[in-house]
Amino acid sequence: MTSSTDDVPEIRVRVLPLNVELTVHPGESLMAAAQRVGYFWPTRCQGQALCTACLFEVVSGNEEFAPIEPLEQGALESLSEFQAKRERPLRLGCQARPGGPAAVFKRGMKPADRPRPSTGFWG
Repeated sequence: MTSSTDDVPEIRVRVLPLNVELTVHPGESLMAAAQRVGYFWPTRCQGQALCTACLFEVVSGNEEFAPIEPLEQGALESLSEFQAKRERPLRLGCQARPGGPAAVFKRGMKPADRPRPSTGFWG
């Protein structure tokens, strides 16, 4: 029995201020979805929930995200003073997994640099 991509629900998340819509696979983190389709999502720890560089604000659809798990909770607790100054909830892009439509605000996300072809020995 083969599975069809038609069986996979499309989860769409709009990322502001870049104003792009990502399709996230079920169980996939928001950062992984962005990277999969060719965007740079700021990170220093590569998804280990240590650096908090992947932090974003949930603009709408907070209830659509999977509950915060212990790894993400520990990182967010270190930002509790920062969170207290924000009107919208914060999540980590490397850990947050949307289950339905949402909109988020993430500065620094941009199209990833494409590798340049080598032009020779010095290129």
